Amino acid sequence: MKIFINARFLSQPLSGVQRYGIECSRQIKKLHPDVVFLTPKNILYADIAQELGAEIIGVNTGHLWEQTDLPLYMAKQRHQPLLNFANTAPLLYSNNYLTIHDLAFYHHPEWNSKMFSAWYNILVPRLAYGSKHLFTVSYTMAGELVKYYGVPPAKISVTYNGISQRMIDAKPTAPIAKERIILSVGSFNTRKNHQKLIAAYLDSSVKDDYQLVIVGDKNKVFSETGIDEATLAGSNIKIHQRFTENELIELYHRAEVVVSLSAYEGFGIPLLEGLYNGCRIICSDIPVYRELYDGLADFCNPDDMDSVCGALNAIANKNTILGEKKELAMLLEKYNYARSAQVILDRIQGVVK
Repeated sequence: MKIFINARFLSQPLSGVQRYGIECSRQIKKLHPDVVFLTPKNILYADIAQELGAEIIGVNTGHLWEQTDLPLYMAKQRHQPLLNFANTAPLLYSNNYLTIHDLAFYHHPEWNSKMFSAWYNILVPRLAYGSKHLFTVSYTMAGELVKYYGVPPAKISVTYNGISQRMIDAKPTAPIAKERIILSVGSFNTRKNHQKLIAAYLDSSVKDDYQLVIVGDKNKVFSETGIDEATLAGSNIKIHQRFTENELIELYHRAEVVVSLSAYEGFGIPLLEGLYNGCRIICSDIPVYRELYDGLADFCNPDDMDSVCGALNAIANKNTILGEKKELAMLLEKYNYARSAQVILDRIQGVVK
């Protein structure tokens, strides 16, 4: 059996979905060296494509490539398994294995463009029904696939996100002194609640002592956040739309607190990265965050400014010692890409048998 991987994620801007694809691919290549990575021509990460030995096929890009060039190529490969990491797959191919990261497009179509929401609400349910096996990044999401799409539980495996290899390699050998930085990482769109974080921060008692740094690449697909940059003038707030990965890792090393006020997530990689780097984390009280980070996070209601302000105000009186907790070590053992890659391969081999 030869396994093929839909590596279209190498042509997409980096977010949690693409990070999962890249890191799982690296681990699968170690475990199954003859895996074949297929990608369109518009690669954004040439170094990673070279590392994986990705093969460029077809003449199209984007969804057109995925729905035409890719299935035409796979039709010549004797119906071999095709692993798809980034929510979508070729609809006209019958041996798909698919990771669905979340159902934001189903619950909140207003967060995306009308075309994006319409396409995903047509495509993803059909792929969920037709794929040989589904993977997702939390048990909360597995439950949603069962509840809203009627997918049998036995057809779903949880394959968590983890810490990237680059972040692991950059781990300081000695602790770095934390600075009074509150860090929020995520694309600038409505679901991330950046505007509520800014409002709560400006109303908090720590706004003069702590700097708020927001990092995220704005994607044209998503709705505007409503952030009024004029209100930020003269404040202790820094917003960066583009950071290199090394710059972001260095910022994690220095930050004291990582915050996510997301209204909905499938996992929440920045919180895990914050914990890994010894940061305290503050997050919205949503089911997936309770599943993944209960006992390691301070929870708040993102729709209640008093709740968010209270969580921010409390940071001045707490120490950042999470990196020494036994619970964190167990969490990092559980949430890692090597483990997820092994689960993926086991499931594919089990279905094929």
